[in-house]
Amino acid sequence: MEQRLSEFLLNQVESYEMDGANRPSKQDRAARIVLGEIAEQLIEARESFSNERFSILDIELDLEKALLNEPEINEIEIDRVLSCRSLENVSAMVKRVILLSKLDGVHTPSNQTAVYIREAARTYIYGFMQASAAMSRAAVEQALKEKMGLQGNRDHITFKELVKKAKKMNILDQSAADQALDHVAYKANDVLHNGPADDRITLSILDAARGVLRHIYGV
Repeated sequence: MEQRLSEFLLNQVESYEMDGANRPSKQDRAARIVLGEIAEQLIEARESFSNERFSILDIELDLEKALLNEPEINEIEIDRVLSCRSLENVSAMVKRVILLSKLDGVHTPSNQTAVYIREAARTYIYGFMQASAAMSRAAVEQALKEKMGLQGNRDHITFKELVKKAKKMNILDQSAADQALDHVAYKANDVLHNGPADDRITLSILDAARGVLRHIYGV
């Protein structure tokens, strides 16, 4: 099998760290490991709650001060960490893209609705399963509001009420309505309230949402 570009680039990471034909010294490798760990924690501190402190040789460092004192070094290491993360994730992303089918429709959604639909798929592809489940539900909700002329309407209407109204207006048939409620709304709510989703569950929610969207824009 031909080597993938992501695999080739990952293999280049080690040679990128070489100095000509010489391997880095033990001290250099140790320093690289420490800097990498600091970069990981700096990223984590911006993604979620963190005490933003790091211990090395029993000395506790303030990571924010470390970033201010050596911004270029830390930016280089954050760049390295994020680059490697992205490359390591490419293989899984490719597999997720292949699992998705083409999304066809006779009509095309508005730009606002298209953003929801695209982000539901894109967050799944990039591995953000919770976000994909939420965006799948939001995409169906937004598509129904658009089709019923409710886009931008500030009046609150539940997802169940939207589906019921869509059935009365012949936007959804019984099968599509059941799919919207049982396989999109219910499963997405379960994921968001009861725990993280895996690839399989998220794909089932996304597939169901895309099925409803095909029905909405395919007639």
